[in-house]
Amino acid sequence: MAYTKEELERMKQFFCITDNDEAEDVNDFNDFNNLKYVLMPRAETYALGVEKLKNACLADQLNAQPLFTQNDNSKIIRPLTFEENIRARVNDFETLLDENGNDRSLEQRKRLFNTLLDSCTGIAYKAKTTKFKLITECSELVNIANNFNEEYLPISYNAVNGIELDSSKGIYNKLLTPQQVLEHKAWNAIVQDSSLLKTYTDIVFQLKPGDKRMGFRVRQNTKKDELRALYVYVIDYISNADGDYSLDYAYFLRVTQKAPQALSREKFS
Repeated sequence: MAYTKEELERMKQFFCITDNDEAEDVNDFNDFNNLKYVLMPRAETYALGVEKLKNACLADQLNAQPLFTQNDNSKIIRPLTFEENIRARVNDFETLLDENGNDRSLEQRKRLFNTLLDSCTGIAYKAKTTKFKLITECSELVNIANNFNEEYLPISYNAVNGIELDSSKGIYNKLLTPQQVLEHKAWNAIVQDSSLLKTYTDIVFQLKPGDKRMGFRVRQNTKKDELRALYVYVIDYISNADGDYSLDYAYFLRVTQKAPQALSREKFS
């Protein structure tokens, strides 16, 4: 993903990036009161979604989107990780008042559960096996060419660095009980904050009562090595973690800061 000189200068301004490629971490995901989440319109391909996300962030003076550190230590805007999407759902659901201080309805609080959310977390499959790797911030997805329009990215599985698991050794492509979710190796690999995973699981089973929810969908015995993106599904489809879909469309979440006046209202309310 290439940047023009003007875009690079704007990124330096927005993110405090110096000529030495040093940057302040301006995106404190623990400071939830300062952030709000904007759902980007559906993109026709994953690659176009990444490009549109980048452009929207560059145009936003209050942008707070996380950055990806390249091999040369330069910084680039990236989509949220799978875990950051989960955190965003929890944070938004637990926000009881809107920016004007009015009560938010349950439907408003559920808004991020009612859409699938794509991420820059990659899932790589080893051909003709049940082995796969999870990559929290996947460089190939962050840097995907904007004209890419195939089902998956071709890769060399052995060259990918990630957490390796085997879907023949666990419960995959089936729904899970809350306890099974909390003990699931793949769920714990992509949501490493155990407290967050517990809170999220509680909310899902509260909003969609039932014995089993939150499956972990993967591909098995692919013909070739593949790299795909991991996304979280909508609440009406049991909020699965899904690594079995094509890079043919995308819904990304954008992070921005609340307007100063909204922050002032919250501070003194």
